[in-house]
Amino acid sequence: MDHKWLEDFIALARERSFSRAAEARHVTQPQFSRRIRALELWAGADLVNRAVVPLALTAAGDEFLPVARRAVASLGDVRSRIGQSPGGMDWVTLATGRTLSRTAVPGWLAQVKQAAGPFRLRIVTGSIHEAATALEQGGADFMLTFTHPRLPMLLDEQLFEGATLGTDELVCVSAPRPGGKPQHALPGSLKKPVPVLSYSPALALSQILLDGLGRSPRELHLHTVTESDFAESLHEQALRGVGAAWLPRGLVAADLKAGRLVPAGADGGIRFEIRLYRPRSQRNELVRRIWAASAQT
Repeated sequence: MDHKWLEDFIALARERSFSRAAEARHVTQPQFSRRIRALELWAGADLVNRAVVPLALTAAGDEFLPVARRAVASLGDVRSRIGQSPGGMDWVTLATGRTLSRTAVPGWLAQVKQAAGPFRLRIVTGSIHEAATALEQGGADFMLTFTHPRLPMLLDEQLFEGATLGTDELVCVSAPRPGGKPQHALPGSLKKPVPVLSYSPALALSQILLDGLGRSPRELHLHTVTESDFAESLHEQALRGVGAAWLPRGLVAADLKAGRLVPAGADGGIRFEIRLYRPRSQRNELVRRIWAASAQT
């Protein structure tokens, strides 16, 4: 039996809806339904009455629920104790995005180690949804992510707490012409729109950018020539003059200073926060020290 099935069942008992529970567990509803059914096959009985709305637990499900909760809690406790024991590994796992692993993690890590002492960091990169799932399921001690009013809150605030580590902004940049002016300058025109390097729609940066463009005080004429789920890929193409791109200032600050990239227009940047999250129930002493040190950065 996969321990994730127990966490799925607990979520389903709380939400009383397959769709809401699947969303809370960051999986598709068909995948979630298959996992609940696999748990029922393992238990040898139906745990959920699917014939009523909202759904209810069967008698077997009512009997199984407190056992599932104790099992999940016990697994979490023993994992925490092993991590704190003399023979335990002093590893801390951080789930984050690829861009933040380059722009925000190095500075955060250097400052935190000064206050919390040495530790070994395992960085797991992926989408915000993947990072939230890792944190919820105990696969990560922390999650570092972008936050913005356009982005939905993926974590239960009663179970997880967050702290703002800093801010960044998306700035529109372009490779320069020989005289220093941008090759691709905003706002463009109907006859000659600005070639743009854009983010894949599922990315958090894409949602932040769309919100910012919707608030632009002037009409922009843009034509997407490249779309990627990797900001560093857009960065490299911007350096080669393929198009203009809205990139995190933390990613392009050195290029702007050196003149390898220049602002593509007078528009201000699109600001967003960088936040660190952890479970409120965290008992690991090293994780607590890191959290306290992070709050001071």
